[in-house]
Amino acid sequence: MQRTFGPSCLIAPLALLVITAAPSPAESRWIRLRSADFEIYSSASPRVARDTLRQFEQVRGFFLQASGKPPSRQAPVRLVVFGSAKEFEPYRLNAYAVAYYQQTPDRDYIVMSHGAVDIFPLAVHEYVHLLVRHDGLKLPPWLNEGLAELYSTLRPIGDKILVGDLIPGRHQALLQDIWVPLATILAVDQNSPYYNEKSKAGSLYNEGWALTHMLCLRAEYRPKFGQLLQAISGGEESASALLKVYGRTVPQIELDLRSYLRGDHFQGALVPAKLEKSGGEIPAEPLPDFDAQLMFVDLLYRPGKEQAAQAALERLVQQDPKRSEPYRGLGYLAWRAGRPAEAAQLFGKSYARGDRDPKLLWDYGRLLVSERPDESIRVLSELLSQDGGRTDVRVELAEAQLHANQAAAALQTLGPIRAITPADAQRYFTVAVYADLSVGDTRSAQGTAQHFRDVAKTDEDRAAAERLISLAAVPNVKVVVRPAEKGAVEPVETSDARPTLRRVEPAPETKETPGQEPPRLALLRRDPPPAERFSASGRFVGLDCRGKQALMTIETEAGRKVFLVDDPTKVSIVSGTNGPTDFVCGPQKTPVKVEVGYEKPPATEAVDGVVRTLAF
Repeated sequence: MQRTFGPSCLIAPLALLVITAAPSPAESRWIRLRSADFEIYSSASPRVARDTLRQFEQVRGFFLQASGKPPSRQAPVRLVVFGSAKEFEPYRLNAYAVAYYQQTPDRDYIVMSHGAVDIFPLAVHEYVHLLVRHDGLKLPPWLNEGLAELYSTLRPIGDKILVGDLIPGRHQALLQDIWVPLATILAVDQNSPYYNEKSKAGSLYNEGWALTHMLCLRAEYRPKFGQLLQAISGGEESASALLKVYGRTVPQIELDLRSYLRGDHFQGALVPAKLEKSGGEIPAEPLPDFDAQLMFVDLLYRPGKEQAAQAALERLVQQDPKRSEPYRGLGYLAWRAGRPAEAAQLFGKSYARGDRDPKLLWDYGRLLVSERPDESIRVLSELLSQDGGRTDVRVELAEAQLHANQAAAALQTLGPIRAITPADAQRYFTVAVYADLSVGDTRSAQGTAQHFRDVAKTDEDRAAAERLISLAAVPNVKVVVRPAEKGAVEPVETSDARPTLRRVEPAPETKETPGQEPPRLALLRRDPPPAERFSASGRFVGLDCRGKQALMTIETEAGRKVFLVDDPTKVSIVSGTNGPTDFVCGPQKTPVKVEVGYEKPPATEAVDGVVRTLAF
C-alpha cells in the first residue's frame, strides 16, 4: 500500500518542541544515541541529542498513525547534529542551508547545523522530504519545498494538530519584496539560480510555500490537490497539470494567489492525533573515530564530492582493512561512475568481511547474475532468507538459477509468488516461460505466456507476451544456452547520473565437448530464423532510454528516423577511433555519423526498425 497525501495533502502533523542550545565544546567529541527507528550522531551536548531523538520518535509515531505505513527503508534514519555552525560549514549543502535531508545507497540522513530552537522546524522540513522520497513522488522544487515548508509549522492544539500556520517572515516578504512571476517559479529545476543562490532562493521558498498553502487548504482548490500531486509526480509539467486539474491557467492562479496573500484570513486544518512521549533514559555512548569518519564520508555522497569521498574511503581501508563499510562505499562510487565490474569486486570484499546489509546483497547479487551466477545465487538466497516476501528478489534469484542451468530450482523459487507488480511482470513471466521450456514442460510454458498476455497492462508487456507465446508454440523448442557475453552491462540509473547504454562486443560461438562445463547463460533465447536486414545512414542525435530498451533517433536525408534497441546484447558495433565507446541517454551533444543495420519492427512497435548493427 502506497502512502498518499490525500485530498487535503495532509500526510501527518508534527509537534514543535523546544531544543535548548548548548555551548560548543572547544574540541569536538562525537556521541551516539540509538532508538528503534533513529540513531543520532552529535557533537552537541547529550541533552540536546537526547531531546532531538525523542522528538523525532514522536514525529515518526504520528506519521505512522496517519499513513498506516512506515518509510520503505528499514535501516534507522541517522540524525546528525553538529555542535556549532562552524563544524557544519564543510558539509553545508549550499550557501543558505542550515539543515538538509540526504539519501545514500543504504541510509537516510537528516543533518542539522546545530541544536537550537530555530533549527527544529527546518529539521521537520527535511523529514518531510524523506517521506516524499519514500513515497516515490517526483516533485519539482516549488512543490517539494512548498510541502516541506507547510508541514514545518505543525503544532499541537489540545488533542489535535494544526496544519497551516502562517510563516510570518515568508508572508511579509511576499507582500513587500519584488514578486517573481509564478511561471518562473514553476519552471525552476535543481540547477536554477532560484534553487541554489541565496539572493534568489527566497523567492522560490516563499512563493512555493504560498502556492502550496493555497492549493492544499483553500476550499476551492483543496479537493483536487491529490490529483495535482499525482499528475506532477507522473511527469506532467506544473503549468499543464494545473490547467488539467483545475481548468485554470498560470496567470489566473497567480491572480488568485496574490489576492489570497492580501486577505485577512487563511484556511488551516486540525487533525486528530496523539503524540506519544517516549519514556526511559536513552544512553549516550562515545562515537568511535572510525564511525565518525564513515559518517563524514556519507555526507559527501553527492555530485562534485566524489574525489573527496574516494580519498576518505581509501584512507579508512588503510586504517582498518577488516572493516566492510569502506569497501561498500567505494563500490557505490564505482557503480555511479559506470564501472560495474569494479563495483562488483569491491562489493565482494565488503561481503567477505561480513556485510549482510540488504541493499548490498541486492546490488551485489544483481551484478553477479550473468558472469558469476553461482555466487549470485548464494548472495540472493541470503537476501531472500532475510525477507522471504520480496518478489523482486525471487525473480532475480530465479534468473541467476537459469544462468547456472538450474531451471527446476528457478521454478521452485518462483513457486511461492502469488501476485506480481507491473514493474516485475515482464521479467517474471519471461523467466517462468524459459524455465518451463528448459525442463521440457511446453504446456506450462504456453499457459504462462498466455496468462501474461491476459494480464499485461502496457503495449511493451503485450508485445513481450506475444513473443513468449510464439516461442512456446514452436514444436520441440529448445532453449539455447549461449556463452556469457563479455561486457554485457545493463544501464545503471542513479539520482545523480543519467543511464548509459554501453558497448557490447558479441561473443564467439563455442561448441560443447565431452567433459567440458556447459557455457554460462548470458541471455535465454532460442535462435530466431534469419531476418531480412536493411540499413540507413545519418547523424545520431538522440537516445531515449526506457529501462532495458532505448530508442535511437537518426537524422537521415529522408528526415528523422527512430530505431528500437530492444536488447543491447543483440547489437554489434563497428567503430573507428572517433566513434563513441558508450552512449549517453538524451540528446547527443556531438552527433556522429552512423550507419544502422536494422530489421523490420514488430507490428506492435511504432518505429522504423529494430537495431542489429551500428557502424560509426
